[in-house]
Amino acid sequence: MDKILRRVHMAERQVARRCKRRQELVHSINKSKRTQEISAQRKQAGYELGAAIRARHEDLELGPLAPRRDVSKLDPFDNYWGSISTERALLQTKITDVQREARAAWAGGSKTLCIAPGDRVVVTEGPYKGKISTIATIKKETMTVELDGNVNIVNAKIPSFMAEESQTPVQQVKSVVPVSAIRLVHPLPDPVTGNVRDVIIRELKPVGIVHDRPTRKVFFSRIIPGLNVRIPWPKQKKREYEDHAEDTLRLEVEERTFVPTLLRPPMPETVLDELRNKYSKFRTRHTDEYIALVEAREAEKKARRKGARADEMLLPVQEYNRKMRELRRERGKPELSEEMLEKIGEVIAKNRAVRAGGQAATSPAEADVSKVQKAVEELSLGGDQGATGGEQPRP
Repeated sequence: MDKILRRVHMAERQVARRCKRRQELVHSINKSKRTQEISAQRKQAGYELGAAIRARHEDLELGPLAPRRDVSKLDPFDNYWGSISTERALLQTKITDVQREARAAWAGGSKTLCIAPGDRVVVTEGPYKGKISTIATIKKETMTVELDGNVNIVNAKIPSFMAEESQTPVQQVKSVVPVSAIRLVHPLPDPVTGNVRDVIIRELKPVGIVHDRPTRKVFFSRIIPGLNVRIPWPKQKKREYEDHAEDTLRLEVEERTFVPTLLRPPMPETVLDELRNKYSKFRTRHTDEYIALVEAREAEKKARRKGARADEMLLPVQEYNRKMRELRRERGKPELSEEMLEKIGEVIAKNRAVRAGGQAATSPAEADVSKVQKAVEELSLGGDQGATGGEQPRP
């Protein structure tokens, strides 16, 4: 089973590396596309600004002889005079998370946005700067808002595949405004006079954040940091749902059609094999029969490596050494006899006498020591000196 688990981990790592490379490739492609779109829009805006400056100088210098520019002539970006592309009008270019946070920084961030449809806001940038309107919709993907009324209406060129036969190629389109270009307007009392008047709120902060797990929604309140003034949320219209003939009744939805029991599995085993691939290389949960089969195969492989086949391939020297080891194991450890113990005692007594008298060791004493050593060797060899102590035959 260790081999199977290692194979599963290796497959998971390979898939993770492939997914990481694929994500990096997709990220780089999206980044390059986003950069190209932004650079194209900037180039278009720069061209329009330069053309407006040249037109103003021509109007001042030529006067009545100035050329007419409200003609059906396309500029290098395929736009008519006084119109822009729908991409610029609707700000459809995708932005990064950092840009989203930067646009919603004053309103509490993108995750806890402190503005909602129905709030009164003032435009702080663009040709409609200073106009007050109400938020109609909010697009959190690009952090832009659409305002009610005749605010941020621009002339945009409609693509040919979207324009109808009776329509002109240039139509008035309500453009969107980034969240960073608006500020909340709310009536607050004047601290000096006490009169209630509209005030432009530059910053909002979320407080009392509550995460509702059943609905997966986030509830919080908004205040003005520094003043600690709580700003109420605008009243939202209750959404009305229409009933249709094909709708499922609540009585049928709440009817209990399945009662689990411990006497049988919730579904047949064949269904499990259909839902979870039985032969997948990522599978980590196996049946007892399969585990027993794999363990039996591994045991058989080990037996083949260490079994009779390994004994058949031994060299003659290895067979001889194995037989000698078995004989020594059967003979056991050597034991000293009484005669050897007496000789050892005599040698020890003579050595003590020599050390006590201060005399040098005599040759007979050395001979006795050699005899004792020889006797010990004979005892350890057990009379089979030729078999154990002799030279081993060479192959």
